[in-house]
Amino acid sequence: MGKAVIVTGASSGIGLGIALKYLSEGDDVVLVGRSLERLQSAIPKDFVAKGKVLYLAKDVSTLEGCRGVIEEGSKLLGGKLDALVNNAGAGKFGLFLADITPEEWANHMNLNVNSVLFLTQLATPLLQASHGSIVNISSIAGQRPGRGAAAYSVSKAAIDMLTKASALELGPKGIRVNSINPSTVESNFFTSAGMTSDEAAAYLARSASIHPIGRIGAPADVAELCYFLTDGVKSGWLTGQCILLDGGRLLTIPVVQN
Repeated sequence: MGKAVIVTGASSGIGLGIALKYLSEGDDVVLVGRSLERLQSAIPKDFVAKGKVLYLAKDVSTLEGCRGVIEEGSKLLGGKLDALVNNAGAGKFGLFLADITPEEWANHMNLNVNSVLFLTQLATPLLQASHGSIVNISSIAGQRPGRGAAAYSVSKAAIDMLTKASALELGPKGIRVNSINPSTVESNFFTSAGMTSDEAAAYLARSASIHPIGRIGAPADVAELCYFLTDGVKSGWLTGQCILLDGGRLLTIPVVQN
């Protein structure tokens, strides 16, 4: 019998890749995004789903939106929930400390951090009943900041600590919580963060050369690890971990020599 899964930020990129992985394995998946039209058009026409494809248009940057995701999402899934994937997130490049406004800071925290907290709180009773698990999609930026990305980096670092704190408190309830911290993954994240299409393409091309493994990541790379983390048999003793999935990227960052 397949799992009942909710994936936020599922209309493109990593979130869509994760949703497709679960669907291909026969799980029922609620794809969550802000636009119903975008969600419905995101599934490739030649994709064969073995599980049920369900859609839910909600804004998880608000508490009301998070409530709707769990309440309406669980109804679509027949009243159960085995896995919650907190993937929704965004960032802005070139946002230096001096330029961070209260609005920009709130935007990063509401979507990237608050949504994870609220959805975790709301999903706990359902996940406890199924001994389910949560996967939070963080970033390499949570462990090493980049210039002009302070708000984004702080939000991802907060996700990492929230992952650990959640694992500590929810473990006795039978719920495991882990995060995945990817490096550069091919997606529309870079254009939504402020790059032009040409700038994004050039950045992705350059990025391949600074990953020891010789390429940037694909949504499928993250999806495979996410699927493993919610497998209660294969990863049943794994919780509270922030797993770097970076193609060796951190190994290439220069270190100042004495």
